[in-house]
Amino acid sequence: MKMREIRELYKRIPASKCKDGCDRCCHNIIQFTPSEEAMMGGYRWDGQCPHLKEGKCAVYDNRPLVCRIYGTSELFQCKDCTPERLLSEEETLEIMREYNRIRDFQLKKQREGE
Repeated sequence: MKMREIRELYKRIPASKCKDGCDRCCHNIIQFTPSEEAMMGGYRWDGQCPHLKEGKCAVYDNRPLVCRIYGTSELFQCKDCTPERLLSEEETLEIMREYNRIRDFQLKKQREGE
């Protein structure tokens, strides 16, 4: 259970067009799975995402779910994003529950040394 299940969750998130220079989602502490961290090449918080380079995401294609869902949900709206549609609160919470289940499983396996 690595990226396959997470990618299935990504498919449930509507596409979104962000205004050039929008970096609102890059200034929040985020959660991610161990496999997403590996895809990003690591992560160290210092007040903004370390992958924000010259106002743009340097790991955009490999960004974690929380970055993808920002601006596409009734719960995480952004005035500078235009999603195909907004996820309802219920849809968002269901995706986040499933994501947390996957993350918890991966963290448990990581602690067990697998």
